[in-house]
Amino acid sequence: MSTKYISYIAIVSIVFILLTQSYLVYDYFQTVRFALIRESDAILKDAFRADLNVRNSEFVNSYDQLKIEQADLQTADNDSVKFNMRDAGTDQESILNKFDIVMHVFISEVIPLNINSIDSITDGILSKRNINSDFSIQLINPKTHEVLASSKDYTGSSFLVIPSQLYPLDFEEKEALQLILINPFSEIMKRMALMLLGSIIFSVISLLAFRFLILTLAKQKKLVKFKNEFLSNIAHELKRPVSSLIVNLDCLKEPEVFGNEGMRDMMLNNSVNSLTELNGTISMIVGLAKVEEGLLVLNKLPVNLVKLIDDLKSRFISSLTKKITVNTHYETEEIIITGDGLMLTQCFANLIDNSIKYSKQQVNIDISVLIHANTVELNFKDNGIGIPADKVNSVFEKYSRVDNNVKVNGFGIGLNYVKTIIEKHGGSIGVTSELGVGSNFKIILPKK
Repeated sequence: MSTKYISYIAIVSIVFILLTQSYLVYDYFQTVRFALIRESDAILKDAFRADLNVRNSEFVNSYDQLKIEQADLQTADNDSVKFNMRDAGTDQESILNKFDIVMHVFISEVIPLNINSIDSITDGILSKRNINSDFSIQLINPKTHEVLASSKDYTGSSFLVIPSQLYPLDFEEKEALQLILINPFSEIMKRMALMLLGSIIFSVISLLAFRFLILTLAKQKKLVKFKNEFLSNIAHELKRPVSSLIVNLDCLKEPEVFGNEGMRDMMLNNSVNSLTELNGTISMIVGLAKVEEGLLVLNKLPVNLVKLIDDLKSRFISSLTKKITVNTHYETEEIIITGDGLMLTQCFANLIDNSIKYSKQQVNIDISVLIHANTVELNFKDNGIGIPADKVNSVFEKYSRVDNNVKVNGFGIGLNYVKTIIEKHGGSIGVTSELGVGSNFKIILPKK
C-alpha cells in the first residue's frame, strides 16, 4: 500500500477519533446536565419543605393566640381540598407531595409563602452540596408560564441556565415554584474534569501518534527516494570503470595498438586505473556496511603519506576531460603514520575526485602535509565551485548531495566514508568553502 493511501487512512482515522471524542464529551455533558437538573429538583423540594416546616412551627406557636372559630377566614365554595388517596397509588413521595400542598394551602392563609426565605434556604443547601452557581427562585403560573415573583432578576439565554421541574403549590395548577441555576457550567466542568482530562490526553496522544506516523511515512518516502537514487548512481559508478576497462581491452586486441608500446602502456595504465577505481568504490561500500554493523577493523601498518599521495596524483592527472594540476607540498620526503593504507588511499582519492568533479575545466588542487608534535595535518585545497554556507555542515552526512545545479556522478556517501574512516583512525576532518572560490578540506591524523 502506498504512503499516499496510508496517509489518507490515518487522516480519516484521526478525524473519526476526534469526532468520537467530541460526541462522547458532549454526551457526558448532557448526562451531567440532566443529573444537575434532577439534583436541582431535589434541592428545591428540600428548600420548600424546610420553609414549610418553619412556617408550620410559626403557625403552631401562634395557634394559642388565635381563635380559629373566630378567625377572619373567608372561604369560597371551592376552597375545600379533596384528593383521592387511591390516585396516589403506593408512591410514598407522591403522597408526601400532596400532603405538602395541603399544608401549604392551609398555612398560607395565615403565613404566606416568602420566596426570599426559600432563596436563603436554597443557598445554604447549595453550599452544603458544594455547588457554586448563581440561582433564582421563581413563582410561576404553570398554565401560562408567567413569572409571578422572583427572588433574583437575571438575563441570559436559556442555554446558559438549568431550570428545575415545576414544583406545584396547589391542586388547581395556579402556582408553582422553580429553581433556576444561572451559568452553572463551572459546576458542570468540575464534574466533567476527569472525563475532559482523559479525553484531552487521549486526543493529544492520538495527534502525536498521527504526527509520528506522518513523519515516519515522510522519512520512509525519503529513504526510498534515496535508495533508488543510490542504486541508480552506484550502478553508474560501477558501470563507468567497467566500460572503460572493456574499451581499453578491446583496443589492446588490435595488433597495431598492442604493437605500439606507448599505446599499449597507456591502455594498460587506464585499465589498471579503472580496476583501481572499481575496487575503491566496492571497498568503500563494503566499509560503510561494516561500520554500520560494527564490524569494521582497521589493518594498521606504517604508511608513507608522501608516496601514497604521489601515487594518487599520477592516477588523476591523466584525465582526458579536464586539465588537472595537482601541487603537493611536503615538509620532508617521508612522512610516516600508522594507519590502514588502503582505506586512507580511498579517503584521499575521494577528496581529489570531488575536487575534480566540482571544478570547471581548469582544475587546480593543492595538497599539503604538515608535521606537528603528535599529529599530521593534511589540506586538500581546490579552485572548485565551492559549497553554500548553509550546506557546509551537512556535506559529511550520508547520502548528502549539495544542490548547486551542477550534474556530477556520485551517490552521496564519499565524504561520509572519508569522515568515518578518519575518525576511526582517531582523527578529524573539517571543511571551509567559499562559493566561486573553492574549498579546503583539513584532516588531522595521529602519527600512531
